[in-house]
Order: sequence, then C-alpha cells, then structure tokens
Amino acid sequence: MPAKRRKRNRKWVSWLVFLVLLVIAGIVAYFVWDGYFREKEVASEETTTKDDEKKVEEVVQVAQPKDEAAVEEVQKEKVVQYEGEDPNEKAAKTGELSGVMTYAGVNGGQLMVRVNIDQYLSGGSCILAIRKDGGNVYTATAAVADSASTSTCEGFNVPVEELVEGHLNIVVFINSGDQSGEIHGEVEL
Repeated sequence: MPAKRRKRNRKWVSWLVFLVLLVIAGIVAYFVWDGYFREKEVASEETTTKDDEKKVEEVVQVAQPKDEAAVEEVQKEKVVQYEGEDPNEKAAKTGELSGVMTYAGVNGGQLMVRVNIDQYLSGGSCILAIRKDGGNVYTATAAVADSASTSTCEGFNVPVEELVEGHLNIVVFINSGDQSGEIHGEVEL
C-alpha cells in the first residue's frame, strides 16, 4: 500500500513572512516619524536663535548714544586709580620717568634686557649702558614703545661675546621730550 503523504501546513510560513514585513514597516515608520519631528526641533531652535540675535541687535542699537559728544565723553572717561599717585601726573610735574627692569639674563648666547616704563610715552629713546667697575663696557639705543597706559623699551639683545665676564651693572636712560629717567639693574656673566 502506498505510503500516505502528509500535507505540510504552509500557513505558518505566510504568517512568519507577514510578521517580518510588519516589523520592517514599523521600523521604517519610526524613522520617518522621528526624522519629521527632529526637523521641526531644529527649525524651532534656529527660529529661537534668530529671535535672540534680533533682540541682541536691538539692545546694541538702543545702547548706542545718539550724538557724537556723548561718544567722546564715553571714550575719554578717566580710569580710577585705587592706590598711590598717578605716575603720569607725577612725571608731568617733576619731569622724572620711572620704571623697572623686568628681565636681565642670558638666553641663547645673548644678554637680554627688558624694561617697563611706568608712564605712557608716545615716543622717545632708551639708552642702555652696561658697566663694570665704573666704566662703560657696552652701549646701545632702542626706541620707546607705547602700550595701553605704560610704555616699554623695545628691548636689548647684546651678544655675550661682546661683554666681559663678571658682575655687570646695567643702566637704562629714558628720554621723552622734556622728561627723563634712569632704571638700574645687575647681571652676573
């Protein structure tokens, strides 16, 4: 007797395919939905940023004075000094300039000398004199460079081979118009 063939139930395969398609459709729908709302969030952030920029521009426009006299008054506002005498006023009265030698040392085969001047000077010169035992060993000149409220000498770089070894005294003479001063320092070579 011939063997009975058993019929296979193929419904489960079709259900499995349907379920896989349903999951894929759900994932696609999620990404489309998420992308749509992200674009709206970015657009609302850009709108908010543009609104904030407009507000800042309006505030800046409101804060600007209307006439040029007020602008000049704002620019010429005096800086309040909290302690001590104003060195610019003192120099104007006495004609004496003051300052400090901020660096005097050997670097890369050169003696580097840096000086800050307490007063604001729009021009002038700095004369470097390096002395040993009361006699000049080396002299050089540099221009005065102005800064916000003080000045400085443009700096001196002296080749070490042009100097003698030992304890050296450094004097920087500052001249600007009818004002002058000296700044002293020392270095050991």
